[in-house]
Amino acid sequence: MAGRILDQIDAAIVDLLQEDGRMSAVEMASRLEGVTPRVVRHRIKKLVRDGVISVTAVVHPKALGYDIMADVLIETEVSSIPDLARQLSELDHVTYTSCATGESDISIQVVARSVEELYRMVQEQIHQMPGVSRTRTYLLPLALKFTYNWKVPREVCIDQGSAAQLVQDQAGRTGFSASSLPPPSQRG
Repeated sequence: MAGRILDQIDAAIVDLLQEDGRMSAVEMASRLEGVTPRVVRHRIKKLVRDGVISVTAVVHPKALGYDIMADVLIETEVSSIPDLARQLSELDHVTYTSCATGESDISIQVVARSVEELYRMVQEQIHQMPGVSRTRTYLLPLALKFTYNWKVPREVCIDQGSAAQLVQDQAGRTGFSASSLPPPSQRG
């Protein structure tokens, strides 16, 4: 499935919201050249509706005393992966769950208040779940980047000149208009 293309204004709005998620449309418009607060509000609504962004509160585990973060890699039978991954994702201390390829079948990230609590969680809770055949735990003493800080790569953005050439057909498919193509004699 092709991803949504962001123009420079959408990308700038996302950047500003990541800088301060409570920034007003008026403030954003003042920082974006030639954009009104109404346009900013409309674009934010569209970004939310299209699933590009969501509005949420980000909890910082360390502020609540969860100073220990670890990746736990889990091996299981192939047929157990989806159900086990769902069960793991429902555990309170699990902050991330993903089905994986390679040596492990499921990867989770957990937070704990102490190494002892982490040990008990892995040994008494995770490792005892039906289907878990092996776990490997890796402490993460220094986290440099979290997904909520992810910046939109500029390769998924389109410049305004190219955006003007995009058209949408009646079925809702987006493509370049024929008028934006070079004459047939100049096409490669």
